Amino acid sequence: MTKHYQVTGTIRVINALTKRMAGFGIGRIEILATRGRRSGVSRQTPVSPITVEGAEYLVSPYGEVGWVHNLRADSTATLRHGSTERRVRVEEVAGSQAAHVVAVYHSREPFARRYMDVPEHPTADDFAVAPHRFPVFRVIGL
Repeated sequence: MTKHYQVTGTIRVINALTKRMAGFGIGRIEILATRGRRSGVSRQTPVSPITVEGAEYLVSPYGEVGWVHNLRADSTATLRHGSTERRVRVEEVAGSQAAHVVAVYHSREPFARRYMDVPEHPTADDFAVAPHRFPVFRVIGL
């Protein structure tokens, strides 16, 4: 099971700063806007899309968090970086493809590693359960 990702005051500050930087187009982080599955209200969260073998993916290193549930309920969303905004559709990925994407994500995203319950030097087999612990969505442009 993934380690519990608790949104503390420090995390809220980091997320606010990260959103602000993404809003100015600084760094690789983008703002994912989804529609709340219950409320219908727009929800925004910083994400770090990753390109693997020419395809773009969103990985949730924190497990089944709010934006994951929202995308499962409505597969359309908006990704924004600076003044560039794009409407996208996503499809959830499973099996060995998801495990491969999670392994690549783990190697490229040091901040998220501490929440991913895998060994310090994981092997491909350590990510075999990835689809159940770390949801993966392929981004498809509209």
